[in-house]
Amino acid sequence: MESKLVKINKRRKAEKKEGISRRSFIKSLGAAGAAGIAGCADNPAQKILPFVKGDTTQIPGVAVWYSSTCKECSAGCGIQVRTREGRAVKIEGNRENPVNRGGLCALGQAALQSLYDPDRIREPLKKVSEGGREIFKPISWEDAFSEVAEALKEEGYKAFLAGELTGTVADLWDSWCQDHDIQQAVYDPMQPVDLARASELTFGHYGIPKYNFEKAEVIVSFGADFLETWISPVEYARGWAAGRKPGNVSRVIHIEPRLSLTAANADKWIRSKPGSETAVALAVLKLLVERGNGKNLSESVINRLKKLVSKVNIEEVAYVSGIKRSTVLLIADYLHQARSSLVLAGGPAASKERPLGLFVAVNFINMVLKNVGRTVDISRMRKPRTSVRKVSELVAAMDKAKVKTLLVYATNPAFSLPQSYNFRYAAKKVSKIISFASHMDETAKLADIILPAHHSLEEWGDAHPFNGVYGLTQPVMRPVFNTRSFGDMLITLSEKSGNKKAAYGAANFEEYLKNAWKKIHVTSGSAESFKSFWLKAVERGGYFEDLEKHIPVRVSVKDEAYTVVAESFKEPEHDHGLMLYAYPSVRSFDGRAANRPWLQELPDPVTKIVWDSWAEIHPETAGKAGIKNGDLVAVRNKYGDLKLAAYITENVDQGIVAVPLGQGHTEYGRYARLVKGGNVYDLLQTGEDSDGVVLLGSHVEIKRLPGRPKLVNTQGSDSQHGRGLARTAIVAATAASHSNGHNGGHHAHQEGHHEIKQMYVQREHPVYEWGMVVDLAACTGCSACVVACYAENNIAVVGKDVCWQGREMSWLRIDRYYEKKGEELRVSFQPMMCQHCNNAPCEPVCPVYATYHNEDGLNVMVYNRCVGTRYCSNNCTYKVRRYNWYEFKLPEPLNWQVNPDVTKRTAGVMEKCTFCIQRINEAKDIAKDQGRLVEDGEIQPACVQSCPTEALVFGNLKDPNSRVSRLAKSGRGYKVLDHHINTQPSVTYLEDLKWEIT
Repeated sequence: MESKLVKINKRRKAEKKEGISRRSFIKSLGAAGAAGIAGCADNPAQKILPFVKGDTTQIPGVAVWYSSTCKECSAGCGIQVRTREGRAVKIEGNRENPVNRGGLCALGQAALQSLYDPDRIREPLKKVSEGGREIFKPISWEDAFSEVAEALKEEGYKAFLAGELTGTVADLWDSWCQDHDIQQAVYDPMQPVDLARASELTFGHYGIPKYNFEKAEVIVSFGADFLETWISPVEYARGWAAGRKPGNVSRVIHIEPRLSLTAANADKWIRSKPGSETAVALAVLKLLVERGNGKNLSESVINRLKKLVSKVNIEEVAYVSGIKRSTVLLIADYLHQARSSLVLAGGPAASKERPLGLFVAVNFINMVLKNVGRTVDISRMRKPRTSVRKVSELVAAMDKAKVKTLLVYATNPAFSLPQSYNFRYAAKKVSKIISFASHMDETAKLADIILPAHHSLEEWGDAHPFNGVYGLTQPVMRPVFNTRSFGDMLITLSEKSGNKKAAYGAANFEEYLKNAWKKIHVTSGSAESFKSFWLKAVERGGYFEDLEKHIPVRVSVKDEAYTVVAESFKEPEHDHGLMLYAYPSVRSFDGRAANRPWLQELPDPVTKIVWDSWAEIHPETAGKAGIKNGDLVAVRNKYGDLKLAAYITENVDQGIVAVPLGQGHTEYGRYARLVKGGNVYDLLQTGEDSDGVVLLGSHVEIKRLPGRPKLVNTQGSDSQHGRGLARTAIVAATAASHSNGHNGGHHAHQEGHHEIKQMYVQREHPVYEWGMVVDLAACTGCSACVVACYAENNIAVVGKDVCWQGREMSWLRIDRYYEKKGEELRVSFQPMMCQHCNNAPCEPVCPVYATYHNEDGLNVMVYNRCVGTRYCSNNCTYKVRRYNWYEFKLPEPLNWQVNPDVTKRTAGVMEKCTFCIQRINEAKDIAKDQGRLVEDGEIQPACVQSCPTEALVFGNLKDPNSRVSRLAKSGRGYKVLDHHINTQPSVTYLEDLKWEIT
């Protein structure tokens, strides 16, 4: 049989003999037409000159990757930034960094939209009065530096308020402020500084311990939402998932008044009364001490603990907390019987007026359980510098007009500092405010001069989250706007102000950074030269020590620790009034991510609401106030009020109104300002004995208002309606049993891997058959994969109104289902993308063959064939196809984020998940050039690459030794609805694993 190529060559030879070929004829027509058109042209001939002096590191069409460190929070995750033709197009996790090992949260990935934010400050600005109002006008960098330098020379009280800085830039900032006689204050509302204070009292060392979730058999959390926003969620999620593998399934008990993402993933969520967590922790401590735990401690410590908990009455604790006595005993039994455990406290539930009692009590529990040194590592502690007390003292000085010059960088206190501190009013009494903001946020709006700083992807820097981890940050592209590095600005201002004390031994911050890293080179003990050490660190994304290496640390309990716990007995009982419960979310964090459209359109993991802020209210509480779901309600107290849509749910305690943080901006950018309703920070109170922001404790009233705002919820149904979509294997357990897989448990369904008889000959896939496995036991619902898909595949953000019509464009959604059995609530998360069915219902109904099955087993789309009949969407079993009703355009320079490897779709075209076919084709081309097949794990779609818990696995199902092939044959494996409709999906789901804790 002749090949197609041989036939084409024969035809061309025949045409050549005949004198003129079809191709030649068309070429002659084109030439004649071009000659006629040229005669009508008025424009003179122009020479086209080549780009002679190009960037040798950039090859058109070839991606260049840069290793760096994420600066979106203080976790210190490593990242790799993909650039094309000199611009960043995708941020992914760096597997070399031990903090995240390749995973990356939604916030970190959305940093790309912060880089290209059209509302970034583009050049230095100065506030001037014009026409009776104050406006900002551009000035040169020379003039800006001169004005700030003059302000630094003047006598008087000068203060610098900054966010949580880390690494070398923090050292430079300290030296700079000291050299210029400037008072320092640090403010980041997400820093658990009271936890760090409690560690100093109980362990003798200030800081936040490194928690090893993977080593814990039983995990008990008092409100710490470690899977979403608490401290280092990617690191913790990875450790949690490692402990949930078959054969080593850890048990998780979560105590909190609200169903958070961590509560939803726990084996047992215990709903507590707000503010009662300290009493419960002390009751557990009492029971453990009575059972003989703590023999590892000195006699004096254990005797003082016995005396401390002797006043605890379990029945009273049960009454105050709303938790049954038997449940309190159950928690203690599980911890007592476990071979290894971990107890945590944090989040809004622990963020109250006097939080130290809870943190110290939890530290004592870890001490008596021998967790310190194993699951609680105090040799590698994070050391936050945030101090609300110092900020409060600064604001008091501002209010008395004592502060002459205030400098602000990397923090937005005008938005995130509670109104009760009166920052906005006090700022008016400061003579000059200088901001280094990159965005025109609420605090920058108060400034007199703005010196815009680079984005972290445009500058050199580093991060030192804890001992042994030194992450590097490097510029991955040229600055988008006329901005400067913060470190460079400090050095330049020292020179301009003529400060002789400020001798930093460097002309710029890059040089200063290298000098600092010479010390790291020495302490590393490396025999190689510094140049070689530095280049390797830049390539790798930092320098990382072996974190398994044991560092001995002496524990010393201070007397004040016992006093703090004793005083917690005097805390007033909950007065049954309504308390505000303000919580951070993966969507907006503390407000810093509010101007990123990817995150605004990302459904909240638990409520599944997009583009909005809302008030979560218990049905009984709402009923008393005459409030129905979706009503407009006022949430108010003496500090201010909010106007929000009511979200009625049983997943909050009757005594709280839960509101997400971060929305309600009056400045910051066009997308942030779209979400109305008010700023929840304004309603928060000051803390009596807290050095952080108090998220729980403010008393509020709720009142129904006229109107029903659009509350857009993307979840079709909270119930699976018995269809077995997201399945769970329940593991029967007792406190005495240990993690040994899920033997003895039962599967929700028993369909297994039976083969359905087929009427027709099945498709053959000669070399590759791409498929995916989704492990529901590892999926937390964090939505990192959803944002990764948006970023990789140029998915349009459509806005609230279009989402309201059910026309969101996300290729990958995470369905959230509730299942209630008695008092127990089971929550399931299921990533749902195109299943790439071998018997796809969408393919035969397309009249133009725009969707078809290729030889690699993929259900692919030909966009320029699609005429928009939408028959395929109607026939899709899994409802994962998206239709472009409109053509959405991104404002400049947000359109720079577009991935050039993926076709940008137009109006009237259907689209869906492609398994990132552009990555598949790239890997196949490389393998072909090297004369081999694609290796297992070589291809990772965007969702797979970014998943913090490795819940998604992709590969070749034709290869029996591939990881995806082996997992697909697991006893937990099933294919959604395949048993009913024979779609033969290429995606296999593994049942979730949950302990039935009794």
